[in-house]
Amino acid sequence: MPRPKLATAVLALVASLAAVVPGSVRAAAAGWSGSASCTITVAGQGYQHSETQRWQVSGPTRVRGAFQLVPSSWTDTGSGSSHVTQGDQTRDITWTVNAAAAGKFQFVVRASDGKLIIGQANAQLRARNGITGEQKLTVGDAEQTPGPVNLEAFETQLPPIVAAGTSRSVSGSTGPATVKGAFAPFQPATATVTKRCSWRFAKSGP
Repeated sequence: MPRPKLATAVLALVASLAAVVPGSVRAAAAGWSGSASCTITVAGQGYQHSETQRWQVSGPTRVRGAFQLVPSSWTDTGSGSSHVTQGDQTRDITWTVNAAAAGKFQFVVRASDGKLIIGQANAQLRARNGITGEQKLTVGDAEQTPGPVNLEAFETQLPPIVAAGTSRSVSGSTGPATVKGAFAPFQPATATVTKRCSWRFAKSGP
């Protein structure tokens, strides 16, 4: 199940920032914390899927040059179903999304324009068997033995978060907006995908 890859976005973000002076990572006494979420809804003929991905950002801040790196906890919950009929065969699939993984966020003031840039600092998170369910095939009037569904769940990408470099609190939201790409299991090519996100972060200490 392909998903937009975070690795490319992270590399592009880093490339747009000023060069960071090499040095060892050190702990910061205070820093950023907060949360973000994105809800993805996919609809098509005989198909529906909805999931909400959440990030809780908190913990010891690590400093690497201009970057402040904060641990994050990612969760993904949702469900969906697919009903497809071809000739005398009907396939019904239902699934549940329940995934979690640890990652990190980065907070950095971009030297070129003094803007604060916030975003995921890890490669795209994934959870093995984060999507589970059952599929049933019926041929004519004969229902075949149901089979299991076991798929990876993938972290989605937050939109660019940019604020004034002196900000001590940052909040915002997007959408719902129609987006392109495959975001859900068994997603039909003609399905419509909408995505909306929100976030709120605050800085503590000096």
